[in-house]
Amino acid sequence: MMPPEPASALRQAPADYAILQEAAEWFAVLRGDDVAPADRQAWERWHAASPAHRAAWRRVEAVSAEFRHLPGEPARQALDEAGPRRSAVKGLLLLCLTSGLGGAMFWRRDARSWVAGLQAAEHTPVGTIRELALADGSQLWLNTATSLDIDYGAGLRLIKLYAGEIHLATAPDGRQPARPLVVDTVHGRLRALGTRFSVRPQGETTLLAVYEGRVEVAPRDGGTPRIVPAGQQIRFGDGSIGEPFAADPNGAAWIEYRLQPEQMRLDDFLAQLSRYRRGHLGCAPEVAHLRLVGSYPLADTDRILAALEATLPVKVRRLHDWWVTVEAR
Repeated sequence: MMPPEPASALRQAPADYAILQEAAEWFAVLRGDDVAPADRQAWERWHAASPAHRAAWRRVEAVSAEFRHLPGEPARQALDEAGPRRSAVKGLLLLCLTSGLGGAMFWRRDARSWVAGLQAAEHTPVGTIRELALADGSQLWLNTATSLDIDYGAGLRLIKLYAGEIHLATAPDGRQPARPLVVDTVHGRLRALGTRFSVRPQGETTLLAVYEGRVEVAPRDGGTPRIVPAGQQIRFGDGSIGEPFAADPNGAAWIEYRLQPEQMRLDDFLAQLSRYRRGHLGCAPEVAHLRLVGSYPLADTDRILAALEATLPVKVRRLHDWWVTVEAR
């Protein structure tokens, strides 16, 4: 899915992984029916021992709260009964369920984008992929946890992407003169030049991968626009465009409801898989380097984890329903 360079930059350091595991284990102890005063005192000493411990504890509590309160029938009923505020509530749930720090950083960067995203017309929850047929004949896919608006006006065909990821196969405009087809993210504007491409905002940058045709990139805060040809992908920020590198030919396999790694590291694969699950999905450092190939249907992420146990020297450890790690067997 993602290029090796950016994915490796997001890997957890071994110390971070160990501390997060400790925090999750303490959480399990304190939520037990038989927790003893000595256990609580030991946790208090652990919690006070380091800022890293306190940060890890906050992370575990946040994941627990998201998993406990948002899924299920009560949340769906709340959405149905929200009346005129329903779209804003959906957007807020999407924000809470967008995995990883990058999503939260994106939403905080620009207040106008944050407010617009809460009211966006099109959403997908975690684990859901949708395909839309647009008015001009273009095809649009929304990946997991995606929020956007579509605005086809007299002079412009505009898609405003607030969070998540899209894949777009464009069609010629039937109007004359033809209207440009553009995708806006918080970092800039992408203009389709007869093409098929994917777009994913991630923290301080947006990733563009072009599979057919060309796409023009114009950063939000200026800079010379650049045309990206098929087979290339780039990252761009507010006022800069990175160097292009080869697009992963399987990077858009998600539109067919599958992940298709080709010699992908296990930690990078699990980072991709975690986007389709609620809660935390981690990878122990000692197995992070293992490589994967094959095709993994996204309909059931637990079956994917079971397949990893069957084909790799790993085991899946579940501290809670919402805290899962893949470790050495």
